[in-house]
Amino acid sequence: MRFLIVDHSSEFRGALAGMLRARWPTAETTDWDPRQRGDPGGSLAAGGYNAVLLESHPAGEDGIAWVKRIRRDPQAPPVVLIADQGDTHIAIQALKAGAADFLRRSGLTPERLARSLEDALREHEARRQEGAAGRSTLATTTRLDWKRIGAPLGDNVVRIPGYRSLRMIGRGGMAQVYLAERVLDGNQLVLKVLDRSLRKDAVFLKRFQREYRLISAIENEHVARIFDQGFTGEHPYIAMEYLSAGTLAARIHEGMTSLVALRLTAQLARALEAIHAHGIVHRDLKPQNIMFRDNGRPVVVDFGLAKDLINAEVLTQQGQVMATPRYMSPEQCLGNPADARSDLYSLGVIFYEMITGHKLFESEGPAGLVKAHVYDAVPKLPERLAGYQTLLDRMLAKEPEQRFQSARELFATITV
Repeated sequence: MRFLIVDHSSEFRGALAGMLRARWPTAETTDWDPRQRGDPGGSLAAGGYNAVLLESHPAGEDGIAWVKRIRRDPQAPPVVLIADQGDTHIAIQALKAGAADFLRRSGLTPERLARSLEDALREHEARRQEGAAGRSTLATTTRLDWKRIGAPLGDNVVRIPGYRSLRMIGRGGMAQVYLAERVLDGNQLVLKVLDRSLRKDAVFLKRFQREYRLISAIENEHVARIFDQGFTGEHPYIAMEYLSAGTLAARIHEGMTSLVALRLTAQLARALEAIHAHGIVHRDLKPQNIMFRDNGRPVVVDFGLAKDLINAEVLTQQGQVMATPRYMSPEQCLGNPADARSDLYSLGVIFYEMITGHKLFESEGPAGLVKAHVYDAVPKLPERLAGYQTLLDRMLAKEPEQRFQSARELFATITV
């Protein structure tokens, strides 16, 4: 691994080099003092660098402009911008300029730096492969090292004709989840096998059958792909792509930088744009329903509560809360009709959680959460994140008319 460190402080360049070697012991680093050597853009191609670490005001100039110049070269490595404490307001500009991440000097640790660079390198490689293929690669079933995934099968495994279950990778109150192999072609995917009691639930069956129909109509890299759906005996099942890199809930627990959170929000806005374009409202967007592929791209899953606006069917029982209260919009909490702007509110709750590491409202009970979503003011962000307050306030507006009016508008605000 080779890294270019662009910073006026030799002491800080040395500290960064030490952090890099803590993760990559054989890493090669090149010091670059911008006051003496200027913009490194012309030297990047010859240097063969994997990534650039760039201070936010090199030689007293605007680091955002430097990022833009570097990123004009499609072969340029990813750039991680490092700013002084309190520079949060430049994060959106950094994302628009093409920075891979935005870190602060204060409190920077080897673990945080390594995680940022690993995400940046993964994203860079995904873009390179897509460029080589001339398209954005949608998910297909893939060959996995299945012996390293999940746990051995138990005695009560449910057999699905046409599939061979390999490992147990999840179990809930009403479902078992297997890594499986499709007999026809040997491709590996996930089987979600639901409890047989659900076969007798007419409301569930209608929702189950609709989920396959709705999602099958969407082709977007940020929406889970479903390959098959049906029944084996009394058990409903779904065959879908295997998402190997965990959930957003786990990523939030590990901690992430504000720019990574902003980039994920933009990608999820694109997913919602595709979903809403098919007349669908997800209605249960939450970190547990957002997973990741190996290339680091987030994927929206679990459309069990999705509502088809075109048919305007309502499958929830009157007065019953079906979604997760912690991420519900005020209109959902009040039992009012929920349109696409409701999903944008839920995304706002997730964005708050991503950038702060804390829940939006601390109440643990459903009733308290419902009351908070309807009546409580949006919390004020700490000073280091204050630059995001305006964006957050609009996403979390109590009235749908005061929010972004579409996922496309949200995406454009962040990235264009």
